Amino acid sequence: MGRVVLILFLGLQCIVAQKSLVPKRCTVCHEKSAPPLSLVYRRYLMLYSSKARIKQEMVDFLSAPSKEKSAMPEGMKNRFNPQNHPAFAPSIAKESVDKLIAKEDLIPRIVVPKD
Repeated sequence: MGRVVLILFLGLQCIVAQKSLVPKRCTVCHEKSAPPLSLVYRRYLMLYSSKARIKQEMVDFLSAPSKEKSAMPEGMKNRFNPQNHPAFAPSIAKESVDKLIAKEDLIPRIVVPKD
């Protein structure tokens, strides 16, 4: 009985993960112990104003994580140790960053009143 419940639970997790805009591989840590992804995106937005530059910087970090490539402030770098971040293939990193930007982008949230 326990195995059936576990299999059903894992199946539901896969369905939910597929519907999520941000891949499960990111949210596993960023929902529990790492900085929230919304905070990470806002930090990159403060440093790099164009989406193309944000994407490039994030993909560079995800492809080869290091303290030097991290956009986080020193205190966060010391607390979360970017070198321990898993490295992803550039194609996976690009896909993940695209989904993060689509989810966290502020422009679609701006409401302009019509006259």
